[in-house]
Amino acid sequence: MLLTIAKNPIPDLSVTGALDPYAEQIEQAFGQYQQTTGEELAEHERQAILAQLITWSGPAGKESFPSWPQAVRAAQMRVKTGGFLGERNTTVVKSRNEGLFNMAMGSVNWANCGKTAENILSELKKKHPTFVGGIESGKREKVGSGAGKRLLELLREVPPQGQILLLDCTIPFVHTFLLEVHPNGNRYLCQGYQGAYYASWWTGKDEGGLLFGEQQDNKISNDDRERLSRTRDDWGLGRSVNPNRYDETVVLLAEAFDKAALPDIGKGDDGLEVEKLNREELAAWDVFAKYWLGLPFCPVQRETDSIARRTQRPEIEITRILVPDVTANTGTSVTVPVVPNSIKG
Repeated sequence: MLLTIAKNPIPDLSVTGALDPYAEQIEQAFGQYQQTTGEELAEHERQAILAQLITWSGPAGKESFPSWPQAVRAAQMRVKTGGFLGERNTTVVKSRNEGLFNMAMGSVNWANCGKTAENILSELKKKHPTFVGGIESGKREKVGSGAGKRLLELLREVPPQGQILLLDCTIPFVHTFLLEVHPNGNRYLCQGYQGAYYASWWTGKDEGGLLFGEQQDNKISNDDRERLSRTRDDWGLGRSVNPNRYDETVVLLAEAFDKAALPDIGKGDDGLEVEKLNREELAAWDVFAKYWLGLPFCPVQRETDSIARRTQRPEIEITRILVPDVTANTGTSVTVPVVPNSIKG
């Protein structure tokens, strides 16, 4: 690990899967470069910069930067001064790094949960122009801790004949997922999860899209992997969710939100309102985290431990979208088909 960012050692990024945890930060750094310099980076320039970052992370490199944006800026200067982007080298750079670049950016677009939902909706508008109005006029509602009854009402809704209901759901700073509901009761869950799996793995299109195999992440136990696999069997693979399982789980999620709102958790005796509130909010997430392994998102212990340390009380934002039923009342999924077959090219 010879590249450090903000004093954190970065592993050899040429190893399969090593880029995935950093892909979103690198993409954001590309965007920040454009904002600060006014220069738009062409795709082959991004590929060359990524190649330089990979070189620095390998055995022959030794570089340290305070942030990813500064690393990208330095890599861009190195590429320019080193002649890496000379006309004769452009084709070579592209051919050598296009697959790796697409894989890294695929991680941003189809493993990051928020980006996955955003891209599914974007692709749906391209594939089904009649969806545009419904998607763009979707109405968002925020449901806070203690409002489990309202959460159940929203998640149990079934659209009228001739329409499909899309529920774009975000638990801020935790996870975003997309539910597709049909008049006949068929429901499909589409999602990616940063650092865990691509949407293509979740939908059963690419078995290589699981980001923590045995060789990739020793902090994930075999029990974690088996639990995640069973969750995908029940909720993913492009299949509609069993109605009983669906209802049991949304009841569990509503209970988690209600329990997180209990007024007596975390109370202290020091009389300092701010400190008391902080303790209550931390305790609220600790309560919520106890339900995490039973929810169909990323049921692994590492995520449970991370969620238990969040601050502010849990809430969920649900954007309700109605679009025409283009499936001729068959109840087949419209979201699953727009997920790429493979993120890795």
